[in-house]
Amino acid sequence: MAEPVTIGVGLIGSGVVGGGVAEVLLTRRDLIRQRAEVDLDLLLVADKERERALATGIAPDRITDDYRSVVSDPRISIVVELIGGVNLAYDVVSAALRAGKHVVTANKALLAERGGDLFALARTNNLCLSFEASVAGGIPLLLSLREGLIANRLSSLLGIVNGTCNYILSEMTAKGISFADSLKEAQNLGFAEADPSTDIDGKDSGHKLALLSALAFDTWIDFPSLHIEGIRNIQDSDIKITSFLGYTLKLLAVARTDPPPPPISQGINQELPGPGRLFLSVHPSLLRKSNPMASVSGSLNAVETNGDVVMESMFYGRGAGRYPTASAVVSDIAAIAKNLRYGGARGWFPPASNSYQIAPMEDYRTRYYLRFNVHDRSGVLGILATILGRHHVSIAAMHQFEDDPNDNLASVCLSTHLAREGDITQAIAEITRMDFLAGEPALIRIED
Repeated sequence: MAEPVTIGVGLIGSGVVGGGVAEVLLTRRDLIRQRAEVDLDLLLVADKERERALATGIAPDRITDDYRSVVSDPRISIVVELIGGVNLAYDVVSAALRAGKHVVTANKALLAERGGDLFALARTNNLCLSFEASVAGGIPLLLSLREGLIANRLSSLLGIVNGTCNYILSEMTAKGISFADSLKEAQNLGFAEADPSTDIDGKDSGHKLALLSALAFDTWIDFPSLHIEGIRNIQDSDIKITSFLGYTLKLLAVARTDPPPPPISQGINQELPGPGRLFLSVHPSLLRKSNPMASVSGSLNAVETNGDVVMESMFYGRGAGRYPTASAVVSDIAAIAKNLRYGGARGWFPPASNSYQIAPMEDYRTRYYLRFNVHDRSGVLGILATILGRHHVSIAAMHQFEDDPNDNLASVCLSTHLAREGDITQAIAEITRMDFLAGEPALIRIED
């Protein structure tokens, strides 16, 4: 075995994840040296809160309050950015790349919103910008998309990629409690932030979908082009009704190609179609209880892909947390260091331009669950069916639940056959003008 080569590492941010990374680098140094033939030396930790940095176990003389000290240190080859946010993190990462440092980050917001410039800068300087921990940190997901599925053209990707939302929906389903009560419980247990907006409004899942899609479909995603809906308006009554109908509600990140590539089984010499349209959406979705993803509960993550060679694959595990995310960060550090050990390192970069056209959500086609609270009087069901039919929406099943006999109100719940989103929204807009409607309708997509 060759003598290990020492690689200097600088860490910026020693919070929950950063502290975990420091701990892993310090306590697993011998193990990594043995396995990768590199000695990862954590030379500097930058944090405005010195006591927090000291809690990682790093020597006091290796702590600084200025990230520039890390970026400019000639001993450091790899800079790890774990401060979160976008603007300051952009300054940190761009400064490190301009200084000739390879960079590891877990910052999905930074890469989804401003990654184009940073990847271009890394490419120009022949440097790595690695981000395995940015999506489903405890699962080697990005590596699998980038390398394990390299021979595949994917037709779809569906993911439960936000543990906070999955925990909330799991608790609402299991306990029959409201969204507000489930959110409060998640906050008390540390699964949700004091301000949970980024999670429950779907933005965090959107950031992750943008990065997953860049890898899965060789297409750089303009983040504002994503369709994003969160779970803030989910009613516990809809969870109860859809559970009765055989479904489980999840917040899904969805990417689908149109048309999908044909499977390789159709012939080895088949002509592959050029890239067409790509639907990208984060939205609450109903899955049949028999679907494996329906059983992914609590704060766990799962992503399912469909490729033209391998067909279905599913990746499952812990998506966040101090140690799962730290594990992914250290994996990136070790991979870069090992490449440096043998003569150089250069990262994989998403393409700079779009090869797919991002499709408008109005053209999205799936099945739908619709719920209308109505005044219970004759002719209502017929009017609903007529309006939906006029907009080319075919009803697959219909159920009526009496809400309160004293108020003469009922809930009419429909599931549709495959329908176009634009037709559904036009039908609902017409229905909302009807005088028999009592309250806002509910629409949830069925993604089986």
